[in-house]
Amino acid sequence: MMQIRELVLYGYNGKVRHLPFALGRVNIITGRSKSGKSVVGDIIDYCLGGDSCNIADGVVRDNVAWYGLLLQFERERVFVARKNPDKGQQTTGVCYIEVGEKIEAPEKCNFLSNTNVSGIEESLTRRIGISENLNTPPEGQSRLPLAANIRHALYYCFQGQDEIAAKNFLFHRQSDDFITQAIKDTILYFLGAISEEALALENERSILKRKLTLEKRKLEENRYLMGGGSERAIALIGEARQAGLIAASTQIDYQNYQEMYSVLQAAMSWSPSMIGSNSGMDRLTFLQSKLQEIRDEFDEIGISLDNARKFVGETTGYSGEAQHQKMRLESIGLFEQLNFNPGKCPLCSGALEQPLPSVEMIKTSIINLDKSIANVTREQPKLRAFISDLEQEREKKQEEIKALEAEIDGLYQQEDERARLRDINARRGKVVGRISLWIESVENDTESEKQEQIVKGIEERIKEIDDILDRDSVEERKQSALSRIQVDMTEWAKVLQLEHCDNPYRLDLNKVTVVVDKPERPVPLKQLGSGSNWVGVHLISYFALQQFFINANRPVPRFLFLDQPSQVYFPSELDEKQIDWNEVNKMYQFIIDRTNELNGKLQVIIVDHADLKEESFRKFICENWWPIDKNLVPNDWYEA
Repeated sequence: MMQIRELVLYGYNGKVRHLPFALGRVNIITGRSKSGKSVVGDIIDYCLGGDSCNIADGVVRDNVAWYGLLLQFERERVFVARKNPDKGQQTTGVCYIEVGEKIEAPEKCNFLSNTNVSGIEESLTRRIGISENLNTPPEGQSRLPLAANIRHALYYCFQGQDEIAAKNFLFHRQSDDFITQAIKDTILYFLGAISEEALALENERSILKRKLTLEKRKLEENRYLMGGGSERAIALIGEARQAGLIAASTQIDYQNYQEMYSVLQAAMSWSPSMIGSNSGMDRLTFLQSKLQEIRDEFDEIGISLDNARKFVGETTGYSGEAQHQKMRLESIGLFEQLNFNPGKCPLCSGALEQPLPSVEMIKTSIINLDKSIANVTREQPKLRAFISDLEQEREKKQEEIKALEAEIDGLYQQEDERARLRDINARRGKVVGRISLWIESVENDTESEKQEQIVKGIEERIKEIDDILDRDSVEERKQSALSRIQVDMTEWAKVLQLEHCDNPYRLDLNKVTVVVDKPERPVPLKQLGSGSNWVGVHLISYFALQQFFINANRPVPRFLFLDQPSQVYFPSELDEKQIDWNEVNKMYQFIIDRTNELNGKLQVIIVDHADLKEESFRKFICENWWPIDKNLVPNDWYEA
């Protein structure tokens, strides 16, 4: 529990202005413009550790030396004060804090600074019950881890004048840079979706991951000194793949040093392939000599074959011509009538100048011719057989030549294979030698073994934490919280008669806004019409969140500061005819009813133009600044 008992202004003139607030109920400050109403919220925010003083230049900045807040916690009170920044500055680290069970705000500002802004922030964070926590962004995102503190809890306690009727954002300071992401990163803690135990484990895991990185770096440095480290191992694996010592399809995790070590150790089991003896070269010389001999015999047979074929052609021509001449002689019956007169022509019987050869001579010639023809005819079959034998012999020689050539080619291939194997063996032997040297240096590295055990221990603890942290359970707790908040928002939307109030209203933490789930489509806050709807959505969201925080005992301050929630009903502050007083009264009754339902566990501080006549409103007024002499800073502080 943390509520505000009193706001205190310490003037440069030594005077003190006390602005007390009732605990656990509605506190209304009503008044005219420029009376200092909105400054109240700025002072509260500044005293609670705000980065800068947003109080506008004017009466307050010119006359106040220190701003103070007296806070009420469950068993103690805390007084915090911050010095007003010097002119031209927006902040100061001069702060004062005092803690006690029944302390009151000091009457003088003779404060000696005993803390700074971070000290106030840390003290209030611890006292409100925010445990150590750290939201670690998912891997791949560049933003730094963020720990929820009192400043993040205040997002759900303030609605400034320019925030309470905003349609484009829901939470306090959400329009500032990076605040939307900060809300996303911390709201799960405030909703209780992430338990304190889980946050402690998350924090431990984050620390262990950083330590693991450092220890792995030490291990790698030691390995590098001994054997070249992982880079050398990766290079050796590449060489072994090229040399065929490791199959190209082998999958290797290059982040796993032990796996690389095992793969390289297995590659050392290689043994060189056996290479045959050089006796093949003797055989090759013999075969080449034999081939040349066979080729010479083949050529000789070719020459003999050509001569025989030529001889057959000549004899065939002779016998043909002789046979032709014999047929001519037979056609005239020369062989039949050889008894002719040598002095006369056998054909015409005329006298011849020179007598014909004798019959015996002609007979002898004809018989010799007939014998010659017979002899030639008898020799032709023998020639044919001789040629056939030569052809068969040549084909046999040709087959022998092909066989020799094939065997010689085989010997050449074997020699090429032997040369290739010699080359492969040499390359693989060199790679294995380098691997052996690396393995030997690694095996002699006893320091790395100790470092490996440290790394292994850290990795096992991280895995153990990962097993404990169940992201699904975080999501379930978040949805459970949002469902409970949604029930209240939907019910109260009907009370205020907001647009589409027959449909569920819910918080959308992804877009950090409110969505109405209509059957046809979801409608976000910015698409809801009219300022009264925007104010209504802000009110039901903040009261639903505060009710959840209180019921779940979450470490969020138990107060709401609302700056001019009725502003949308005041088109002109002085033109009361246009003010819908029924709507204003309904809104205030809603605020009062929600606060009363929490039985003193929530304090609401409102600054507003509204000054309703109903007793239900007036009994909650703690300050009325409508009179001209009533302001946050008393007139006598600055009037002569």
